[in-house]
Amino acid sequence: MGWAWGSFAVPDDPSRSGKSDIHTPGPVRLLLELTVLFGAVAALNFAGLRRAARRLLVIMVGYQVLAHDRIGWLLSH
Repeated sequence: MGWAWGSFAVPDDPSRSGKSDIHTPGPVRLLLELTVLFGAVAALNFAGLRRAARRLLVIMVGYQVLAHDRIGWLLSH
């Protein structure tokens, strides 16, 4: 997953260096990010760490709300 996170990027992404190994459309990158981040929540839950999963879920939802401008940027590229 680390390789995919670092390699699949939207060209000229202001939150990164602007470079990408594999040019990726914004919606695909957003799907990758959501899969990785919320996959961590699911992994904690399946591991029986439900309190940690709930806390991370709250943090991740809060981050997505605060990053609404980035989400809009990804969806438009």
